[in-house]
Amino acid sequence: MPLVCAAALPSCGPAFSAESLARLCGLWERSAFPSLSCGQRAHLQRFAPGGTPLVARASRLLARLLALRGLPKGASIDMDALGRPRIMGAPCWQVAFSHSGYAAFCLILAPHELATKPPCHAALDAEAWAAFRPADRAFATPARNRRTGLRRWILAEALHKAHGAQPELWSAFAEAAEQRAGQRAGIWNDADGPPLCWRFLAFPGHALCLVLP
Repeated sequence: MPLVCAAALPSCGPAFSAESLARLCGLWERSAFPSLSCGQRAHLQRFAPGGTPLVARASRLLARLLALRGLPKGASIDMDALGRPRIMGAPCWQVAFSHSGYAAFCLILAPHELATKPPCHAALDAEAWAAFRPADRAFATPARNRRTGLRRWILAEALHKAHGAQPELWSAFAEAAEQRAGQRAGIWNDADGPPLCWRFLAFPGHALCLVLP
């Protein structure tokens, strides 16, 4: 079975200050950076180690630490030309990340769990119910309700991520998500590759969508 790891971010309230989170990020960087490529490090360093971007930096570091715990010893995380994570030192393993601002998520796939060979990619998208704001402008019609709006957003995002988040492909995935948001699981028949199987998952306070080729 594919493994989905999740971990909540520490609170930045009075009991855990932003300065404490910044120090924790420093510890996480020292732990993760030896197993991350230059591209992965550069991606993380785009987010400033203070202020609002600090939470984004922390969540992305935490997701990568989750991946490194589940991958074989000696594996490292690089990225492909489209920015998707690529595993080095562990042939045919895959990971995918998502971040909600409240928690970090990582999908880990061993070689025997992949129905197809690369370059097909798995993907994961997660949103926190408390923080989600309807993104109707990204779709042809307004969502019927907040639940439908969240589900169609994470489904479209997960399908889009599986293709490297190429902007020109968004409209097709948005249309597919509008039609399928009421289903628990399904299959997207991809004209440019193998079908993509998707399923909604649950985590406290969150909705997730998993996509597998």
